[in-house]
Amino acid sequence: MVYIIDDDQNVRDGFMMLLKSAGYKCSSFESAEEFLKNYEAGANDLLILDIHLNGMNGNSLLEYLVKKGLQLPVIIITAYDEQSSREAAKKYGALAYLRKPVDSAALIDLVKYNLDIQLPTNLNNSSQTKRSNV
Repeated sequence: MVYIIDDDQNVRDGFMMLLKSAGYKCSSFESAEEFLKNYEAGANDLLILDIHLNGMNGNSLLEYLVKKGLQLPVIIITAYDEQSSREAAKKYGALAYLRKPVDSAALIDLVKYNLDIQLPTNLNNSSQTKRSNV
């Protein structure tokens, strides 16, 4: 499941359409608080997170998730590229830091790389999830 948190309805709708067209299940939220109220951890989740939100901001949510031990891959998106935001994203293990407007192909590639399960490469039929770091 791909979770999208952005206070801009148009951004949420655009990401939802893009990701659903690529075959991903999605859910979107207007705020970090709304996300926290509704999030149920899954084995193969990813979060697309805006930094500038009403209420709890994206960096605070990212820090909260890490401190709670939730290993949820996060892609940061922002219209306001700030050094402190980039540093926080790196410190708390964000997969990527993208500036708006986000390149659709780059976003799909990041989601695909971090969620899609590789085909088994050995005979025991085990699969492996790919992950990357900032």
